[in-house]
Amino acid sequence: MSGFTLIEVMISLVVGILIVGGVMGLISTSLQYKARIQAMERIQPVLEAAAQEVLADPQKALAGAVRLPWLPGSPEVGVIPARVELPQAGGIARNAGNLYHIRLVYLDQVLEFSVIIPQTEKR
Repeated sequence: MSGFTLIEVMISLVVGILIVGGVMGLISTSLQYKARIQAMERIQPVLEAAAQEVLADPQKALAGAVRLPWLPGSPEVGVIPARVELPQAGGIARNAGNLYHIRLVYLDQVLEFSVIIPQTEKR
């Protein structure tokens, strides 16, 4: 008798399934990566525009959100300020304002930076 035995056919099927599964896994991972990159390409400019708004007017960081009406859809970016406590002694001019760590949150992306927010004058 010539030909393949049942065991040889079963082993070759298992090996074939493993190869096809591996290739499908690579394709799936590649597509997920591409989707993440495309999402970041849409989100990152919004976060950068919000950061520019906060840097131009640091008081906006205390509002809780920054609306960007000139961008399509008028996105609103969440702003989470956290005051950074500085040591009392040192060469930092305390009268310039307070140092804040700012987290900008839009969809599932975050952009972090620090800014000095000038103290408001008390009258």
